[in-house]
Amino acid sequence: MSGGFNRRVVAARTIDGTDMALCLLDKPAPPRNLPGLAHSTPPFRAPVSTWGYGGRARRAQKRTGLFLLPFFRTWSVDFLTTVSPAGFVFNTNPAVKGDSGGPALVDGSVIGTQALILNPLGRNLKLATVALVAPHRAAIAAAATALLGREYED
Repeated sequence: MSGGFNRRVVAARTIDGTDMALCLLDKPAPPRNLPGLAHSTPPFRAPVSTWGYGGRARRAQKRTGLFLLPFFRTWSVDFLTTVSPAGFVFNTNPAVKGDSGGPALVDGSVIGTQALILNPLGRNLKLATVALVAPHRAAIAAAATALLGREYED
């Protein structure tokens, strides 16, 4: 989705409870139109598209589906990964391992990042978890401010 360019990451800030991170690049990225961040959690059955490089994909793959509902926290099967708050998505073509971190969009805005898939005993049930963006907007802004402040210190 980036359109392709080469830059070096000089600093990064992660957002707790998510697959989200903000990165400061060594040089500005080329100008482009980017989707905005959602201000609220999508409604039940909102059409959603998720993007990822899972499986053997060489390019980002679009997966369409419906937003089901938000949930305060979800965990991976081994309880080592947690997502908070989370949103459940039903994908018509399922998200797969490796899609994590890819954007989930509703109405042209990023609602979250792909985080977990539900695949008990190796069977993909087409249910995925996204780390919701709207509840983390303040943390994202703080991370951006910290990164930009660092830029002027160097």
